[in-house]
Amino acid sequence: MSNDTPPEETFVPSATQKRLLRVVYGMGLILVLLFLALIGGIIWKATHKAPPPPPETLSLGLGLKAADVKAVAVDGGTVAITTTNELVVIDANRRKVLLREPLAP
Repeated sequence: MSNDTPPEETFVPSATQKRLLRVVYGMGLILVLLFLALIGGIIWKATHKAPPPPPETLSLGLGLKAADVKAVAVDGGTVAITTTNELVVIDANRRKVLLREPLAP
């Protein structure tokens, strides 16, 4: 008993089978390339730290100039800003303008 096959019994793939074999090789190549890209992405993320986010600021677009501000008073979560021509009261916790009143001349 021998495992050798005679030459007349060898397998000859058809054209469709050859095409499917090329497709399988292509999918294997794509799988290997995507795996390498995944490893590269993990290494890149580990070596390039994201910059820290900017500190949160109270930006309400009040349009105040520094030269016009006369006084600022803080009471708990309320900020009162007195300028040359108006009084602005802000709730800092809710980031909302509570009052914007012009000063009498």
